[in-house]
Amino acid sequence: MAALACPPPDAPTFMDNLRGASNVYVFRLMSLEVTDGRPWYSTLNGRINVVSSLKGSTPKASRLAYSVDCCAPKLIVGRYYLAAVPNDAATLQLVRGDQSIIDVTDDFTDKGGAGKTGAITPVQGYLSGRPLPADFPGDYRLEATVACPVAPPPR
Repeated sequence: MAALACPPPDAPTFMDNLRGASNVYVFRLMSLEVTDGRPWYSTLNGRINVVSSLKGSTPKASRLAYSVDCCAPKLIVGRYYLAAVPNDAATLQLVRGDQSIIDVTDDFTDKGGAGKTGAITPVQGYLSGRPLPADFPGDYRLEATVACPVAPPPR
């Protein structure tokens, strides 16, 4: 029997993805549906609406897809996400342990509420050459988007 580790040990962090991204944009998840009908390991497809482009040309992305398994992304219809991706594909393909997106809904609702400081403004600053806060993107953003625990950095 093979063991399945969550997340994959080589999964890039959001910061890794941001550093290597050719496209950075904000999208709203408009719909999400099961497309293969399998009871235990399903493929989900969703329609997205890009609301802002922070880096790269106007994104072609209009859909996203991912499989429901260990460490699948946690996505909720109606919420906003910041994507940092290496290409401009029409379908944003997410994988197990994926940290190429983070939830930024608070940037569009109650900014500053519940101790949240927003994420889009710091990322815009980073893309302009300013440093990000040391704890960016923060545990609450990762927990809202990634469905498995993130290993702490080595001591």
